[in-house]
Amino acid sequence: MNEKLLSFIWFNSLYPQQGLVTTEGESVSIIKRGFTNNDSGPDVTDAQIRIGKIVWAGNVEFHVKSSHWRLHNHHNDPAYSNIILHVVFEDDEPLKQPDGGIVPTLVLPFEQKYSDAYNNLLASNDFALCRCGFEALGTLKTSCFYDRLTIERIKHKSAAIIAALETNKGDWNETFWQFLARAFGFGKNTLPFQLLAQSVSFSIIEKNRHSPSNILSILYGQAGFFSLPRFASDQYLNLQREYYYQKQKYGLEAINPAAWKFSGMRPVSFPDRRIQQLMTLVVRNENLFSSITDTQTLDNVVDIFHIDSGAVNCPILPNFSPQQLGSDTINLLIINLVVPFLYAYSTIYKSDDTAQRAISFLESLPPEKNSVTKFFSNNGLVSASAFDTQAQLQLFNEYCKPKKCIECQVGRYLVMDGITH
Repeated sequence: MNEKLLSFIWFNSLYPQQGLVTTEGESVSIIKRGFTNNDSGPDVTDAQIRIGKIVWAGNVEFHVKSSHWRLHNHHNDPAYSNIILHVVFEDDEPLKQPDGGIVPTLVLPFEQKYSDAYNNLLASNDFALCRCGFEALGTLKTSCFYDRLTIERIKHKSAAIIAALETNKGDWNETFWQFLARAFGFGKNTLPFQLLAQSVSFSIIEKNRHSPSNILSILYGQAGFFSLPRFASDQYLNLQREYYYQKQKYGLEAINPAAWKFSGMRPVSFPDRRIQQLMTLVVRNENLFSSITDTQTLDNVVDIFHIDSGAVNCPILPNFSPQQLGSDTINLLIINLVVPFLYAYSTIYKSDDTAQRAISFLESLPPEKNSVTKFFSNNGLVSASAFDTQAQLQLFNEYCKPKKCIECQVGRYLVMDGITH
C-alpha cells in the first residue's frame, strides 16, 4: 500500500458512495473531491465534504497510516492547519488538533481487486500484462497517450535549456554551443563534451571562426588531450604550441582528460574525431543557432549538419579530414538537440508555429533504434516515427523503470479494472 494508490482510489471514486463514516462514527459525504496539490503542503486542495451535518471546505491529506502525520512532522507545519479530513488505509493513532479535538479521519474502503492489481504491477517484471493493457486501450487512446508522453519528454529537455539560458544571461548562442557539444558526446562522452564547452565560451570560437586551426588547438587543449599518451606524437606538436599561446591569451584552464572514454567504440566515434566534426560544423555555419531556428523544413536542417570535409582547411594537423555525420547520427542530433531548442524557443517567445515545427520534425523522422525501442517493438508496439519512439523512451525511463504504474495510463486502466493476469 502507498499514498499513490490511495490518491488514485480517491480521485476516481473507487470507494462506496454511501455509508462512509469517520473513525468517530460521523457520516461522510464527499461533495467535491478537490484538486491534486503538486506543490508543498496537503495532498488535496479545495475539497468540499459533509461530515455529520456540517459541510466543510478545505484540504485533505492522505497517509497509509494515520500515525504518519507525526512521522512526516505535519503537526509542526502551519501549511497543514486547514485539514478537513485525514484519509488513510489504517487508523493506528488518532489525529488530534492543537486544542485536543480529534481531526476527522476516514479509513477509505475499497474493493481488494484494486490493490491486488496495483501490487501485481509493482511486483511483476513481465510486460505481458501491460501489452494486454495497450491492446485494450486501442489505437486512438494509445496515440493520445503517446502524444502526452512525447510532449512531456520535449518539455523536460527544453526546461533544461531554459535553465541554462538563464545561467548564460539570455545568450542563445552560448547555450546552443554548450548543448551542441554535449550532444556530440553521444552517450559515452556526454559529460566531458559538456565540460569542454563550458570551459571555452562561444565568443572565443566566434573570434577564431576564420582560423579552424586555432579552434581545433583550443578544443584539443581544453579537452586535456595533450597530457594523454595517444596525443604525444610529433603530429600534434604544432597544435600544442598553438594551444599554449591561446591558453595564455584567453586565460583558459583545461578539463580533466580522465573523463574521456575511448574504449569500446569505433575510431570514427573517438572524442578527438567528434571534436573535429564539431569544429567543422561551427566553422562552416555562421550564426548556426539562427540558421536552425529560421529553417522551415527538415531537409534544410539535415543539410546544416552535413559536413563537407573539403570546405575547412586545417594545415596544422596532418591528414585532417573529418568524416561526414551519418544519417542516423544527424537524426539523433535533430531529435535530442534541434527539437528541444525549437520548443524552448517557442516557449520563451510564445511561438506556436515554432513548437509545431519541432513536433513535425519528430513526426517526419524515422523511428530510433535502441534497446528500449527494440523492447517495445518485440512486444508488438511498432513505432511509425521518432515521435513514437520518444514516447516509448519517456514511458520506459520515467514510468516503467521507477515503477510509477499508477501514473501510467495503461497501469491506471489495469488497476481500475482490477486486472491481474
